[in-house]
Amino acid sequence: MGVLSFPSWMTKAPAHPGESKWGNFSADQWRTFCTHILPVTLIRLWGNRDQSTVERQQLDNFMHLVSAVKLATMRTITEARVAEYEYHIYEYLRTLLILYPNIKPTAYHHLVLHFGDFLRGMGPSSAYRCFNFERYNYILQKLPTNRIFGNLSGFLKQNKY
Repeated sequence: MGVLSFPSWMTKAPAHPGESKWGNFSADQWRTFCTHILPVTLIRLWGNRDQSTVERQQLDNFMHLVSAVKLATMRTITEARVAEYEYHIYEYLRTLLILYPNIKPTAYHHLVLHFGDFLRGMGPSSAYRCFNFERYNYILQKLPTNRIFGNLSGFLKQNKY
C-alpha cells in the first residue's frame, strides 16, 4: 500500500485524531483530516459495498458533507457552485436524519441550510471567515499560563508571536 502525500502548503492532518492525550486540533487540521484523509480511507473500506448496505449509505452521506464543505470553501463562487452546495448539504442532512433517526438536529444543522444565501450575498467564505482568529486562539491555547491571568507580552516577544 502506498502512502498518501499532500502538497507542502496543506496543513498536516492530526496524527492521532480522537485521542485526548494529543490535545486539541486546529480547524485547519480537522478540515484536512475530514476532507482528504477520511474520504480516501472510507472509500477504500466501503466504496465497493452494495448501495443497500449501511456502510455504503454512511459513506455516501459523508461524501455529501465533504462535497458541501469543499464547495463552500472555494475561493471563487458562482451560482452553479452555490446550487451544488445547497444540493449536497440538503442531501447530507436528509440522509443523516434517515441513517441516524435518534440524532437531534442542532442550530448548526439549520444554519448550513442558509449558507448558500451567505455565499450569494457576501461571496467566497475565505473573504470573511475567521481563520486568523482561530489560528491565534489555537496559539493562545498552547501557552503555558497555568490558568493564571497575567502579562504574556514577554513570552510572546521571546517566542516571536
